[in-house]
Amino acid sequence: MIPLKLVDVPASIVMRGDPEARATGVAIDSRLVEPGDLFVAIRGGVDHIEAATAAGAIAVVVEEDHVEGALETTIPTILATFSSIRCLQCLGDVNASATLARRVGITGSTGKTSTKDALAHLIADQRRVVTALEGHNNEIGYPLTLTRINEDTEVVVCELAMRGKGQIAELCAIAAPDIAVITNVGVAHMELLGSPEAIAAAKAEIAEGLRNGGLLVLPFAEPLLDPYLPADAQITTFGDEAGSDVQLVDRIVRADGQDLKYLVQGEILALNTNLLGRHHARNLAAVIAVCHLLGLDLERVAERASDIPLPRWRGETQRIGSSIDIVNDAYNANPASLEAALRLLAETPTEGRRIAVLGLMAELGPEAERYHREAGALAARVGVDMVVAVGDLARAYLDGAGDDVAGLAVADADAAVELLLTTLQAGDRVLVKGSRAAGLEVVPALLAERLGDTAA
Repeated sequence: MIPLKLVDVPASIVMRGDPEARATGVAIDSRLVEPGDLFVAIRGGVDHIEAATAAGAIAVVVEEDHVEGALETTIPTILATFSSIRCLQCLGDVNASATLARRVGITGSTGKTSTKDALAHLIADQRRVVTALEGHNNEIGYPLTLTRINEDTEVVVCELAMRGKGQIAELCAIAAPDIAVITNVGVAHMELLGSPEAIAAAKAEIAEGLRNGGLLVLPFAEPLLDPYLPADAQITTFGDEAGSDVQLVDRIVRADGQDLKYLVQGEILALNTNLLGRHHARNLAAVIAVCHLLGLDLERVAERASDIPLPRWRGETQRIGSSIDIVNDAYNANPASLEAALRLLAETPTEGRRIAVLGLMAELGPEAERYHREAGALAARVGVDMVVAVGDLARAYLDGAGDDVAGLAVADADAAVELLLTTLQAGDRVLVKGSRAAGLEVVPALLAERLGDTAA
């Protein structure tokens, strides 16, 4: 953060302490406070203001209802605000506006986090970059990312999530992006928004929220978005379709990654990446589009693609014993991301069987059972050998898969582990996928603990 006098902290007033003192950072978790930080007490954070001060916070911000209690402590510098969240949002806006850093905002039904992390990694040797930490994509995390911008930051890569209409617009109102990316439009949050058209409208709020002269990066020929885009939008498209501004034109699958070729403004760009699956190849097309708009050397971008970090529980692969591979993709699930995971399972070379351990997909509304059946049918079509359905709703996977796939139903993650212990064979590859409500992210670790080096 650019150092800020306490008297200039927006949406607040100094109740005690030196108003000329300068904060050099912002924290909302007392365990993460660094010397010089301004600690903004959000919700239960007011119970930790003394711990934050002991850790080196230069001042604490508390809401009006808690000022009296804060003044009874020995905390030397206290600011009052009508809303801690609003104070944090204004801090993010003020800090971002004080720099020349270009703001990239990424949203979409799937692939937001992996696209964000890939972009930050690929530009890091050409631009000084700040990127959103895991989960920092809402009304609290988004402005917190903006407070991490420093005077020398050249690009800040933000993730914008939503669960309803107007939420992305609210984030853009805090600090509008210069470049906005929509990775795709799927049926995630169907339960809350009701239709694909409503989901597209909510995602497209990022287009209306651009700064003047802002640029859009969109999937090629996505008809759901068309009605909601500004007439004067400056659009760069990506995809594997002819006509895309950044087009995926060739893909060779390896056991440990992919060899990819893209057509970018009439020139071929070749790269080797550790990321697996057509969905990652397509999302990298969006990343390359942003890199091009930022004026980067694309050959240097391509050189960094071989070791792109994967977010936790999003395709992490772990070998158990000498020959069993477990793919932990259990951070979340919706029809689009599950389709991508199943297709990746099918195309990845393996010596044994392909097993999919699948939990429910949440927030799909009244058509949820249909989406689960369709995913089960897809598993059968692409060549999955066994589906383990975890939980009541997940049984619909088995209905869709029919008799062409060995199907087994279990109650929970522990039961899935017990089942796998009795069925795994040398060379098997296991996909673990589901919404967080299914709690399947623990399955790979439990399997490794139980099997250890004996699985072979």
